[in-house]
Amino acid sequence: MENIHYSALLASFLFMAIPFWLSYKQKLGVSKEMLVAASRAFVQLMLIGYIITFVFSIQQPAIFSLLTLVMIFIAARACAKRGKEFSHSFWIAAFAIAAAEIVSISIWVLFHIIEFKAQYILPMSGMVIGSSMTAASLAFDRLKQEFDLTKELIMGKLALGATNRQASQELIEATVKATLIPNIETMKTMGLVQLPGMMTGAIIAGADPVIAVKYQLVIVFTIFGNAAITAIMVCFFTYPAFFKQKMF
Repeated sequence: MENIHYSALLASFLFMAIPFWLSYKQKLGVSKEMLVAASRAFVQLMLIGYIITFVFSIQQPAIFSLLTLVMIFIAARACAKRGKEFSHSFWIAAFAIAAAEIVSISIWVLFHIIEFKAQYILPMSGMVIGSSMTAASLAFDRLKQEFDLTKELIMGKLALGATNRQASQELIEATVKATLIPNIETMKTMGLVQLPGMMTGAIIAGADPVIAVKYQLVIVFTIFGNAAITAIMVCFFTYPAFFKQKMF
């Protein structure tokens, strides 16, 4: 794959010009946020590119494992902002994301899907941790929404003698289903409506399309599994807060 000159890379910001101009012209109020987000993405990705290049050159498991923990920590902090109404939301998100990541790495290595090396673990971990972060954030948001909608139903079940867990069944069920909708819909249309990023990148880099598809399937199934594990764990560790924090 040919290298992209920095001038050409900066020119890619032109893709942001039209939505930025429309936002400014129509006074939608998102121009500044778009500019900040695009700038942060540029700086953060370039920085992580150089960091990963450094890590690849060292090939020490302890170092890239530490970097994975840092990624989990940052993801959990982002999720905690969505779950600020709940106590211990950071630790709940961190534990759920870390658990899903451990399951993923164990399966990858145990079944010889990839080697336990930085060049495989870090990129794939980044994708699945990002998916788990999204799932955790959606779960926190949806839990509060569903609780507001089903509060009277929960109170009625408690009055009839149901346990907190029994009274929260519909709440948990609706939250998990809503959280997994993006992943389920993506899998349904994959290959028909969209070509996934990893597969496309591998093909552009010269990999055999079938091999690229196999790796993409590993990622797709791992991402879905991680999202499900994360959403379920967040729900089960968070719903007791409604009763302990007296949100009724």
